[in-house]
Amino acid sequence: MSEAAVLAERPKVEIPGTPLRDPACWLGRDLQHKDDWQYRLTPADIADLDAAIESVTAEGRALIDVEKGDFPLPHLGSTLAKLRREVMEGRGFTLIRGVPVQRLGRDKAALAYWGMGRHLGYPVSQNAKGQLLGHVVDLGEVTAPKADSTGQVGNFTNTNVRGYNSRERFYFHIDHADIVGLLCLHQARSGGESLIASSIAIHNEIQKTRPDLLRVLYEPFWVSRKGEIPAGSRPYFKVPVFTLHQGRLFTCLNPGPIRHAQNFPEVPRLTDAQVEALDLIDSLASEPRFYLSMVLDPGDIQFINNYTTLHTRTAYQDFPELDRRRHLMRLWLVTPDLPPLTEWHHDWYGAGRRGGIYVPGVREVASLEP
Repeated sequence: MSEAAVLAERPKVEIPGTPLRDPACWLGRDLQHKDDWQYRLTPADIADLDAAIESVTAEGRALIDVEKGDFPLPHLGSTLAKLRREVMEGRGFTLIRGVPVQRLGRDKAALAYWGMGRHLGYPVSQNAKGQLLGHVVDLGEVTAPKADSTGQVGNFTNTNVRGYNSRERFYFHIDHADIVGLLCLHQARSGGESLIASSIAIHNEIQKTRPDLLRVLYEPFWVSRKGEIPAGSRPYFKVPVFTLHQGRLFTCLNPGPIRHAQNFPEVPRLTDAQVEALDLIDSLASEPRFYLSMVLDPGDIQFINNYTTLHTRTAYQDFPELDRRRHLMRLWLVTPDLPPLTEWHHDWYGAGRRGGIYVPGVREVASLEP
């Protein structure tokens, strides 16, 4: 089917006439001094983790093969089910504190994290390497797009650069799954705070102050796959930043790949209005009234809804010692609480999948090393 035919089958763009009401619509300034979005593990929860880790280890089961049923959590399991619903149907995020990562060591901490994640959903690949367990650590990569004197974004020399392998601040964005999770193993020497913002609150602000740009954000943008191309797909795809689908707002925003798509000569140039709209989202999300800042301590796990919650982190300075450098483990999860996705997402994920990045010939792996 031609692209024109596919687009002709799309539902007409629906733009709400009044502000959206949703439990995932919140302002960071209202939550910064509250703690009801946090959950601290109890002694019974930690005993659950220890017992499950011991059982899996005794069986000699590889981490990648561990499923929910292999990692029973009699006390913690019901809490995780509630937190999953809060992430997918409520506020859109949670912070779990107190995984004893120092006592457990890296390998068992990874197993605890993986097992907890399997109670929320199943992991999907995070890159062209097929990594189901990702590592957010500085590998010295430079990610920030450079603009020339006319304001046009210049060429990228490395299409496979990923922001999580640098220590720079990058744009507020979303990732490729229902839930994005981070477990902190080591903090940076300074900086590296996690910032999240409600895309619904930002949507409502743009509706109030710049309705002309809201309409732009409901129209599709070209997005580069940055070399991570599913079978049968092109190196870029189209998707609106905002889509109202079955009464729910879906956000699909990653400004870096949108700007990177400009390197393809056949992709239409970004209009002034599109550039202004993208800049406005990042500007609003960067305001203290909108974002919620949290410092992830070792043993903290952050889970966020990928469709309603934008995220980034501040730039940071690391320790010179390799064993002390900032290190977070990451999961991309698809959950049982499946919201029906938009037609645009089928193009985005490709290969008939719901989430993740899959390229031909790559096997799924769950490495404990970055």
